[in-house]
Amino acid sequence: MHTLTLKLETNDAQEHELDKRFRVMCHIHNVLVKRSIKLLGRLSHDTSYQALKTNYLHSGKEEKKALSAQMKSFRESIGLSEYGLQSYIKVCGRKYKKLVSSSQVQKEATRVWKGVEKVLFSDGQHLHFKKEEDFDCIGGKSNTNGAKFDKESLSVVWNGLYLACRKPRNEKEVWYVHESLKDDISYCEIKRKIFNNGWHYYAIIVLKGEAPKKHRQEQKACSAGRTGIDIGVSTIAVVGEQEVVLQELAPRMNEYNRKIERILRKMDRSRRASNPDKYNGDGTINRKDRTKWVFSNHYRKLKRELRTAYRQKSAYIKQSHRELCAILIQNSNEFYVEKMNFRGLQKRAKKGTRKKRFGRSLNNRCPALFVSLLKEKAAQYGLSVMEVDTVSFRASQYDHITDTYTKSRLKERWKKIGSCMVQRDLYSAFLLKNSDRQGKHADRMLCDRSFKEFTAMHDKTIRKMKKDGISRKCCFGF
Repeated sequence: MHTLTLKLETNDAQEHELDKRFRVMCHIHNVLVKRSIKLLGRLSHDTSYQALKTNYLHSGKEEKKALSAQMKSFRESIGLSEYGLQSYIKVCGRKYKKLVSSSQVQKEATRVWKGVEKVLFSDGQHLHFKKEEDFDCIGGKSNTNGAKFDKESLSVVWNGLYLACRKPRNEKEVWYVHESLKDDISYCEIKRKIFNNGWHYYAIIVLKGEAPKKHRQEQKACSAGRTGIDIGVSTIAVVGEQEVVLQELAPRMNEYNRKIERILRKMDRSRRASNPDKYNGDGTINRKDRTKWVFSNHYRKLKRELRTAYRQKSAYIKQSHRELCAILIQNSNEFYVEKMNFRGLQKRAKKGTRKKRFGRSLNNRCPALFVSLLKEKAAQYGLSVMEVDTVSFRASQYDHITDTYTKSRLKERWKKIGSCMVQRDLYSAFLLKNSDRQGKHADRMLCDRSFKEFTAMHDKTIRKMKKDGISRKCCFGF
């Protein structure tokens, strides 16, 4: 399946109606969350269910199946299931049947249930209520109920509301829309994004089948060859058959961060000017003052600008990653990348430890998103992405000439391999490129065969980067 996004051309009356429907769906979402929290609390206080849970953790495989069925039966008996939530919200949904359809209400119940599943079966801590301004998508289940998209007129009809989509503006857009709409429509969602002048609305059409392939990329993606990718928290090193690349992920990120920081400082000044009694003489918040906070129209305008800046930052990261993926797939048909646990790297360090964490860098560069986009793009063109075993491979420690592993500190960015000094990340990418088929360790024969060509490309790239002033000492080593 794939999606097609079309902007909706709306007037003031339609935007007012859409805003009303988003408020209704946000209310329905919070009703479902409140119900789920109540039922989860009931589970945590039920001694019989907790006894089943304890026995499940200390039982064998066959016993676990029976205990799991008992726990599932108990949850369903109190209404804590996807169908139970859908049945519970029917009464609330009927009150707003002129605004939202039954399938949209059911889809929202399904979304809340996914959050419940994370709390029950995964690492989820608790459910969250949503503010109206944070609720940005109304889902669907079919193209015959709720928001219905019409291929011929490029429009959405939704419970008496007619919404026209913006027509494609250039040949590429016309071609992509035409090719996408050849597939059958599964369902249509309505999404909104914040801009400085308010909300903009979009139709997200979910279609069956694969996304159209761009002819230029499809022709070039046939070139055979291996590519090794060493991805860090903020940089990426790529070694292919014909070139090597060492660069930052989302290199213009600092521009967006500076813009966000400026807006935050303006918001802080505006908030302090409107609430002088809320602050002490040293600038800290006066906790004893219980009066209501006052927010000026200027502050509200800045808040919209802040949300817009965050949206632009997110869109830039994704676009930058997509462009890099498009370049990579033109020169290779096999990709080797380390299997990284980025979620573990973003967690806060425990008190009393000096272990470095990378939460800010991961937020700014999104390396996990790059890997997922590369997999998505490779699958589209029939290419392969192999995730090597980080524990057994240890690319940053290996020396293929001496066949030894040597630990090095994070700040050491250069390694001596034989008589050559090589950049650590590029050498790791070189080893990944020459991985064995199982992805367990580097193939020394392949490494020896291509090491000379690698060092020549490596030196040429480093010289060019230094000449162009592209440097980042802490990551590149120069």
